Amino acid sequence: MKPITRQSTLRLITLLASLMLLAAACSSDSTSDDATAPEADPSGAETETSEDDGDGEEEAMEDEDEPESSEDEEAMEDEEEAETSEDDGDVAATSAGDGGYEYATNIDSERLVVADICAVGDLLDAGDFESVATIYREGGSSVDSDGSVRTIEGFASSTDRSHGLDEYYQTPAPLDEFVTAALDGTGIFEGQPDIIRAQGVEKGIQNQTMLAWVMDELNAATAKAADGDFDAAEGAVRNWDQAWAYFHGSEPDCSPFATGNRRAGNFGTVGADGETALANEAILAAMIEGRDALLAEDLAGAEAAAGEVIRNVVITYSQAAVRYAILAEESIAEGDPETAKEDQTEGLAFWRVIEAYAAAQGADVDTVNSIFDLANEPGVNGNGD
Repeated sequence: MKPITRQSTLRLITLLASLMLLAAACSSDSTSDDATAPEADPSGAETETSEDDGDGEEEAMEDEDEPESSEDEEAMEDEEEAETSEDDGDVAATSAGDGGYEYATNIDSERLVVADICAVGDLLDAGDFESVATIYREGGSSVDSDGSVRTIEGFASSTDRSHGLDEYYQTPAPLDEFVTAALDGTGIFEGQPDIIRAQGVEKGIQNQTMLAWVMDELNAATAKAADGDFDAAEGAVRNWDQAWAYFHGSEPDCSPFATGNRRAGNFGTVGADGETALANEAILAAMIEGRDALLAEDLAGAEAAAGEVIRNVVITYSQAAVRYAILAEESIAEGDPETAKEDQTEGLAFWRVIEAYAAAQGADVDTVNSIFDLANEPGVNGNGD
């Protein structure tokens, strides 16, 4: 293996410093010690790669296709008959819980959205972008009581959401624009091979879009609470429940929850069960605390819980961004620019989950963006180095 150059090392140090600054800034408003900021070790932290297996067969989706875990068993155990809760004499149905979180409202349809993602990896492996586009735009798993179908594209293309990414990127629907560009081979993905487009599609859907959906629901929940809307069926707690549905839902292996566990495996930040990320454990605890706060009409408690969710999302995706920057550098050192480009693309998609938060905290987003800019060759920092 060729050694990573000093300039490459400095780029990685800059990236890591920026992301650790972000995680520290987010944690300054939190009192939880359930998760820690990522620490990258280029020589020892990497337990999986995205390289070819030597016979030319691509493993583009290897990072997203791991064996089922006890999380699946837990999810199956949680699939029980819906309970009912009494509010002022009226009985309102609630959905079965997912992954240790018990819903306070009925979101039987919302929790199925992540099931649409499950087929995406295999379809992309087969180069079937058309079928993936159909899933993205038409859905199928999440059908409301009125017969309407909830779609991932419907959220991603919406211009009235509260995630703030439209303002940050100065474009009406940045989530949909990213995914659609990858699906169609346009924009930043114009001229890129299918393996690069596939990474943009998959990570753009499972991570960028779903995490933005989570944040949108958390913001909606606290906004309703601020307005005094604590209605048991349609008020703040319903939006809070939906946030967990989009983060974990009925199929955790296809959700952002799975990404957290994989990155924790890379960085050694797993919990006592040996597979669940400390960050995911902290997010679950915060979601439960926030739900209970809203049921008690405690706005401050819900806001603190939302901050803790954000902090741990930042931890996960800081790990992800650092990991793929390191993998790209290693692939370059090994003389494998194709794999390095794939690593760069994955890093870009993960980085965009937290980029707006990083910018707000003063992180060096220009340098990080230059590392992941697909217009640059992997390893080039945008300054001629």
